[in-house]
Amino acid sequence: MFTISSKTSVLFGDGTVNQTGAKAKEFGWKKVICIFDKGVKAVGIVDKVQASLSEAGIQFVDFGDCIPDPPDYQIEEAAEIARKAEVDGVVAIGGGSSMDLAKCVNILLTNPSPISKYFGLSVGLNPVKGTILIPTTAGTGSEVSAVAVISDMKNNAKIGVAGEASVAKLAIIDPSLTFNLPASITAQTGVDALTHAIEAYTSIVAGMYSDMHAEKCMELVVKNLPVVLKDSQNLQAREALSFAAMLGGMAFSDAFTHMGHCIAQSIGAVKHITHGTSCALGDIMMLDYQGDATPEKTRRIGEILGLDLPKDLSANELAQKVKDGFVAFVKSVGMPTTLSEAGIAESDLPAIAKLVASEPMLQFASPKKANEEQALGILKKAF
Repeated sequence: MFTISSKTSVLFGDGTVNQTGAKAKEFGWKKVICIFDKGVKAVGIVDKVQASLSEAGIQFVDFGDCIPDPPDYQIEEAAEIARKAEVDGVVAIGGGSSMDLAKCVNILLTNPSPISKYFGLSVGLNPVKGTILIPTTAGTGSEVSAVAVISDMKNNAKIGVAGEASVAKLAIIDPSLTFNLPASITAQTGVDALTHAIEAYTSIVAGMYSDMHAEKCMELVVKNLPVVLKDSQNLQAREALSFAAMLGGMAFSDAFTHMGHCIAQSIGAVKHITHGTSCALGDIMMLDYQGDATPEKTRRIGEILGLDLPKDLSANELAQKVKDGFVAFVKSVGMPTTLSEAGIAESDLPAIAKLVASEPMLQFASPKKANEEQALGILKKAF
C-alpha cells in the first residue's frame, strides 16, 4: 500500500517568473504580500516578480526580512502585516525559508494565531487564500510539498506544519533565477535535493510512485550538480537541477524523509548550520547505520552514484561502500563530511541525540529505529 498526495500546479521553464502577475490575476487576487529575504532582493529577483505584479494591476506589500529557519515569532510578524493589508494571497520568492514562512502566513490569514496551534499535521482548518511559491534555489522542494518547516523557539526545535493548507496554489519554477547563486549554495541545495530522494526511496512507506520521482531526482543531481559547479550559467544543467528539486519534493511528500532529516533538523536546531550541510551529514550517518536494511535500494543508490558493486557483497559491506560513495560525492562538491568539519563540537552531541530520538519520522518512516543512546553513538561515529 502507498499513497499519492495531491500535487501543486506547476509552471516550469526559463522566463516563467514573468507570468507571476498574470497568474495572480487569474486567481482573482488584487493585493498580495511578497515574502523574501534581503539577498534575493539584492540580486533583482524580487523586482522582476513585482514588475510582473504591477503590470497585471496587482498591488503588493513587502515582508523582506525572512531569515534562515524562520522562527515562529517572525511568522506572526509577517502575518500581522498581511492581515492589516487585507491581502488576497501570498507570493514567496526565495529558498525554503521564504516559502515555508509564506505557507504559515497563508494559514494565519484565515486561522487564528499563534502558528504553534498548527504544529504537526494540521487538520480542520478554515480554507486558506493561497500561495504562489517561486524558488530561487534548486534543492528544498518546498514549492511542491505539503509541509512548512519552521523553528519552534519555545522548545528550541525545528518542526513542521503539514497538511493541505501547506500546499501551494501554484509553483513557478524558473531555473534562470538560480544563476546568481554562489557555488557553495548551489552545492548545498543540490545535495539537499539528493537527500530528499535518498530518504524517500528508502522509507518504509515508499511505493512505486515515490520511487519513480526519487530515482530520477538522484540521477539528475548526480549528473548535473558537478556540471553547474563548473559552469554556473549552463541553463540545461540548471533546468535539470530545478526539475530534480521538484521531483525530490514530490517524492518525500508521498514517502517522507526519515533518519537523515531527523538528524539534520536536530543539528539545525542546536547549531543552525546550513540545511544542505546538515542533510548531507545526516544521510552519511543514515546510510552507515541502516543501509543494510534496504539492500536492493541501497545498491541502486550506489549504481546512480557510479559505484562498481560486486554481486557477492553482504548487506553490511554494500551499505559501507555506498556510504563511502556518497561521502566521496559530497566531498567532490566541496562540502564537509564529518560533524567536526562542519563546526559542531563534541559537547553538542548529547543535545542533538536527544532531539533525534524524539523525531516522529524516525519512528514512522525509518527502516531502523534509534533511541537516544543509539543516536548518540551514530553521532559520535560521524564526529
